[in-house]
Amino acid sequence: MPEPTPDRDEEMLARLAEFDLAAAERVHGRLMAAEEASEIAELGRTYQRIARSLRQTLALKAKLKREREAAAKDAPKSAPTPSGGVAVARRLREVRQAVTRVIWNEVEREDAPFCEESLEELIADEMRGDGFCAEPLDDHVARLCLMLDLSTQGAERWRDLPDPPDDPPDGDPAEAPDRRSSA
Repeated sequence: MPEPTPDRDEEMLARLAEFDLAAAERVHGRLMAAEEASEIAELGRTYQRIARSLRQTLALKAKLKREREAAAKDAPKSAPTPSGGVAVARRLREVRQAVTRVIWNEVEREDAPFCEESLEELIADEMRGDGFCAEPLDDHVARLCLMLDLSTQGAERWRDLPDPPDDPPDGDPAEAPDRRSSA
């Protein structure tokens, strides 16, 4: 027997719900007309079971509808994800600039170059896979910041942070103005 399609599944659930409703109505009618206690008790249990079956059918039908709507919402939009060389180069430049700003704002000056090296390794790993440009830039920056144990606050406000020094001092960190935030 072939696998039912989602549309067919919904049709069957709708039909089953109609059958359950018809049965519940019939049992309810007999229950209301019953006069003997034993018959009332038996029909009451039967009605309760049929009503439960109807509720479960309706709940499953609603769940399938929600899942279908969520899948449609999460489905890729019609606009293709930029994946050409220019898009990758732009994303690479933007991600480096953004995360480097957060690094130089949050990490001790002497540790910042090591953190930048870790960033380059993460970027290199991501570029090997598909979808390097798939997520929004701010989400990409935030994810990389989290992977580098940087704060989410820095990731959220990377655009407002200053660029790192062009030539960080090799010697005494006190030679250059401190870029660390007090936040």
